[in-house]
Amino acid sequence: MAYNPQVVDAKIVSNNPKNGLFEVVTQLKDRTVCRLTFGKDAAGVAVPTHISRLLKEPCPVCRKDFLCNCMSRYKETISSQALSLTGTP
Repeated sequence: MAYNPQVVDAKIVSNNPKNGLFEVVTQLKDRTVCRLTFGKDAAGVAVPTHISRLLKEPCPVCRKDFLCNCMSRYKETISSQALSLTGTP
């Protein structure tokens, strides 16, 4: 079964206008909570640089209850859904 992440809630938790970095915390439909870190390129477009799963629920992909890198495969999908909910600061 392929994993299909769906963002149900997203909010901007930090913003640094000096260097264009900001963080968004997202909650997925399967209760997984992730933190996305964004940077801005030369054109001012938000680019996802890092994703980390907050350890509140086991990983929905590998079912590990500790740190894993499974969410990095879905970084583009989750970041596009999160930006559509929150917008770019």
